[in-house]
Amino acid sequence: MERLILIEEPSIIQYTTRLPMQVVHLHWNRSKMAGTGIDDLLVPCSMLEVVAHLSITETGVRQLMRCDFREGFGPEDLSNSKYMTFETVLHPDNESPPVVVFNTHPLAVASNVFPDVSVITPYTFSEGGLSISLRGLPSGISNFLTMAQEIMPPPNIKVLNEEDVVVGPRDLLGGRQLEVVQAAVQWGYYDEPRRVSLRQMAERLNIARSTIGGHLKTAEATLMRWVIEQE
Repeated sequence: MERLILIEEPSIIQYTTRLPMQVVHLHWNRSKMAGTGIDDLLVPCSMLEVVAHLSITETGVRQLMRCDFREGFGPEDLSNSKYMTFETVLHPDNESPPVVVFNTHPLAVASNVFPDVSVITPYTFSEGGLSISLRGLPSGISNFLTMAQEIMPPPNIKVLNEEDVVVGPRDLLGGRQLEVVQAAVQWGYYDEPRRVSLRQMAERLNIARSTIGGHLKTAEATLMRWVIEQE
């Protein structure tokens, strides 16, 4: 069963009360990825970027990716990775069309165990290794790092308190809100004329239309308040 959480109220509380938050940056060198299953992705790809997490289930994460495929490889070859299943290509006429995959790697599953931690997208994986950033409450960050040490120990960890982080519009949105907004922007929901409807987004993301509309409405209101506060 997919875990789809409407998080309007927590986002507003975070914005108004400024709960103490931390941002943690994790990096794995390519040599540290050997045998983890993730390194299999660099067989068909020289680089891939996880643009957004579209939905979460108990067994994995549906992700939107952009990939630089090596000669002779294509999106279907992503399924050769132990933990990755290719699902579909979006906008196949584009030069570098985004693809939807289902990721069951234990680290991807673990990142969604803690409701007070969100993975910040986009992030990339290349010959230089994998880097990801998370944002959340200190207790959630600590619990995630403990679990990560058991699954795939990150050799490089940098933790920042919220006061050390430059706060911008992205920091005001909850993880799911940001993911839906990113998909809406990329697919042309805010273009004129509009290139995608809420119904089409709901079908692509496998999320209820009302849930997507709720995320966008709350995100828009939060960002408008931020703009006025800056003025």
